[in-house]
Amino acid sequence: MYKHVVFLKLKDDVNGMSKKELTVEVKKRLDELPFHIPEIISYETAINIGDYGASFFDVSVISVFKSKDEFWKYTKYLIHDKVVDFIKSVQLDEYIVDYELD
Repeated sequence: MYKHVVFLKLKDDVNGMSKKELTVEVKKRLDELPFHIPEIISYETAINIGDYGASFFDVSVISVFKSKDEFWKYTKYLIHDKVVDFIKSVQLDEYIVDYELD
């Protein structure tokens, strides 16, 4: 199994949308991907609820694929590209960790 983990830090506002609205919109768009991309085995998105002063990111994605090749197929879908383009327009930073499970 191939796991792809992403953490997104979003801008405070974009085109009149607050950070809270942006996090909801990003999660909504990400949540649509499994309905269009059959290579996804498991897909979990979340909005951060931590509020105790740490350096938090705003949205996370944990996705699982059968293999690295299946992951790369996922990245080639037009709908994936559209979601990524939107996220890039509203993000400040991202961290990604990819790894294989035995």
